[in-house]
Amino acid sequence: YKEVLMSRKMMSDLDNKTGYYGYSSESGNVSGKDKKKKGNKGGSVLGVILALIQLVLSGLLVYQVVSANILSTTYLAVLVIVLVVLFAIALLTQKGGRTARTSGKILSVIISIILGILLFYMGQFLGFLNNYSDGKKVSEEPFVVFVSASDEFGTYNPKENYRSDTNILAVVNPKTSTVLMISTPRDYYVPIIAKSVAPDSYDKLTHAGSELTSSGWNWAQEVTWGVGNTAIMDTLKTLYNIPVSSKNYHYVQLNFTGFAKLVDALGGITVDVDKSFSTKTYASYDEDNGERKTYKYKKGKQEMNGNEALTFVRERHSFGDGDLQRNRNQVKVLKALSSKVLSTSMITNTDSILSAVGESFKTDMNIGSLVKLQTQLMGKSEFSKTGWQIVSYSVTGQSASQKLTWNGLFKSVMLQDEQSESNATELMKLALDGTDYTTLESKVKEYQASDNK
Repeated sequence: YKEVLMSRKMMSDLDNKTGYYGYSSESGNVSGKDKKKKGNKGGSVLGVILALIQLVLSGLLVYQVVSANILSTTYLAVLVIVLVVLFAIALLTQKGGRTARTSGKILSVIISIILGILLFYMGQFLGFLNNYSDGKKVSEEPFVVFVSASDEFGTYNPKENYRSDTNILAVVNPKTSTVLMISTPRDYYVPIIAKSVAPDSYDKLTHAGSELTSSGWNWAQEVTWGVGNTAIMDTLKTLYNIPVSSKNYHYVQLNFTGFAKLVDALGGITVDVDKSFSTKTYASYDEDNGERKTYKYKKGKQEMNGNEALTFVRERHSFGDGDLQRNRNQVKVLKALSSKVLSTSMITNTDSILSAVGESFKTDMNIGSLVKLQTQLMGKSEFSKTGWQIVSYSVTGQSASQKLTWNGLFKSVMLQDEQSESNATELMKLALDGTDYTTLESKVKEYQASDNK
């Protein structure tokens, strides 16, 4: 019996060493210790590969952010520190126990995926900046934007004349995060500054946008009207004596179709209506439907889509002071639009918004530099607390009938109010010089109270 047991033990030992009945195992003879070493070696290689991938992706991301110059130095430093810490954590966990190594690999994979996603969207963002790189660039220096809404539908046709229904000067000062809007009535009776126009040739401001040659005139045949935007911008700059250089004087122009599409692309806007009224559209805003609709507006805050907002800013017959109230309504709508356009959440949707507006919109501004400016401001603690702060002032005047340079006929106009113009000039100078929002708002209230007396 003892001999049988010893024989079995010997066979068992032999089998463990060389395989069954003394033959080597086809699977090889690897001890548990050797298997552990082999596993450690493979895990270390994988860990190094993941760490290298993470390091390369981090480097590419930092390079893109630095080359794009879209973050302040402080936020860029924070980004680098966070990436270094995450990389160090993932690397250190490769040297710990089995659980730590597994956690490190999982962490490295997650970080690599996140970095890959960030790189993709950063590439999309940089592509957008490159696609909209035409035009005059903006920076943190104060600048002025002439905002015009012309009375036409569809796409722009440079051979057709247009009148500017909305004439607003937006004074933007990135250093103080303020936007001052000065609105001038479309029928303001002003000396037109345009090519070959004689001094003191008065007309409605809106007519300065009409690109007319001598063949379109009933009198003063020697006059040639200048390019629409240039004529209105030069006229307003002279009227208010705006101290701004041409490189910092821009325009944004929408026609009625572009305006309505912009409001819809932003998801609608909220407007504080001063007076209740109802009115019919002047024309169909829907290219597929010729029906003129009736819109009702109730006093107080009201949500508006594109067509509702367009009807609201065009109406003047429902008000006792006609064009002046329309002027105030236009400022309200533009402030609501600006609040959304300049918001942080709109940066990622800029491309889709511009695509929606399409050929019904044009500007001489470099949109890419404008978006970059917004991202840079977002990195500043002062701006993050307040965002853009918008204040507005509407120039006023008196209704009258005067002879127009455009056609030689007497038409209803709005005569200039020197004090109101002086107020507007003072406010624009204050905004350009860096006066804070609180002071500007206080000045506007003071001037408005004086205008209403």
